Amino acid sequence: MIFTSQALFALAATTSTISATKLYVSSYTGNITTFDFTKTPNATYNLARLDTTTGCSPNASWLQIDVKHRNLFCLDEGIIVANGSLTSFKIDDGENGALKLMKHAAVPAAPVNSALYYGPNGTQLLAVAHYTHALTTYTINPVAASFVPFQTFNFTMEKPGPKPQQAAPHPHQVVIDPQKKYLIIPDLGADLLRIFYINPTTLQLSERPSIPVEKGSGPRHGVFHTTRRTVNKRGATHYYLLTEISSKIIGYNVTYLPNNGGLQFTPSVSPVLAYTTSALNATIAAGNAPAEIALAQTNTGGNQLIVSNRNATFFSDIKNPDPANSTTIISDSLATFELPKSSRTNSSGTQEQQIKSLAITPAGGLFPRHFALNARGDKIAVGLQRSGRVVVYERCTDTGVIGKDPVVGFEGLGEVSSIVWDDRKPKLGLGA
Repeated sequence: MIFTSQALFALAATTSTISATKLYVSSYTGNITTFDFTKTPNATYNLARLDTTTGCSPNASWLQIDVKHRNLFCLDEGIIVANGSLTSFKIDDGENGALKLMKHAAVPAAPVNSALYYGPNGTQLLAVAHYTHALTTYTINPVAASFVPFQTFNFTMEKPGPKPQQAAPHPHQVVIDPQKKYLIIPDLGADLLRIFYINPTTLQLSERPSIPVEKGSGPRHGVFHTTRRTVNKRGATHYYLLTEISSKIIGYNVTYLPNNGGLQFTPSVSPVLAYTTSALNATIAAGNAPAEIALAQTNTGGNQLIVSNRNATFFSDIKNPDPANSTTIISDSLATFELPKSSRTNSSGTQEQQIKSLAITPAGGLFPRHFALNARGDKIAVGLQRSGRVVVYERCTDTGVIGKDPVVGFEGLGEVSSIVWDDRKPKLGLGA
């Protein structure tokens, strides 16, 4: 069911729009839904379902878009079957934004996250993290949207970790460093950041020493942030890690080791709670399980971290996203943190950054597994896994504060797992 800020969805077909953007949403039902997000002349919003495909069944878990070549890759976690799968689609740039299935193939079990990276001659690869202890890569033909397996790495542990979720390695994300030399894979089960060097000629991966993380913390996702070089200060690379089990954000200074020998991660700040404040109900917070972290900017040059928190319903009486329904709902949260505009060097010569809590706002429902900022950073789409809903909030680009009420949303999607906006310009280069 569609709902908008002023219930204008029935007029969408006859009302001209100021702007329109495609939004792709995956669900553990196996569906990928194409939405048209539009702003009408009277400054209200509409989210219209244009198309649905079941080509990534049975359990679509992650979407990866290649804007330049108009390809969309979908991971199927395969929760109810033995293997996972990888599916590629061509995006129809017509009005309905339909997805044309190009290739579907079985892959090792439980693929949950991916990243595209590129070679100097335009070669393209997809790296995939598998929750069942593996990293795989695939050579991509971007014109045909086809793929061929390239490398597989299987991880092991000498013994189970301290938490029930840590009986085995659980790679949960693939992220590329700012210099596009390394892949970083947070391993929730092993409490490690696994590091792989990318050969710039062959694009083959080779493992480098892993970075240990606090035992029992459960590293899930992370994001890089670089500060600019000025006349008086050198630039720096920072990495912010979100831990699922301990519900923390941990900041590191990152140093590149000589001879492509790997990365050094030095803790740079005291870890902060992902739900921002101890004033919130401690009993509720005990079950918190953060899911996603993203870096965002403001018009004033500020940098922020946004985190989605699951399984901790801090909001118990918020406005229903459906304007036709007056029943209030409970909601998990989105937390926003401020980063300083520059680093400072402490007495030991290490550059530091301090994380400051800015706001905690409703996520629009339960279990915000994923969220995505649009290219301008003034909208944030949130996928509510247990509510079967996607909502879009406005975000003030001057302050970074996210609105209390969503401007638009859509119900009945099943367990939403991933969201991508189709509004970015193509980038070139390794890891683009």
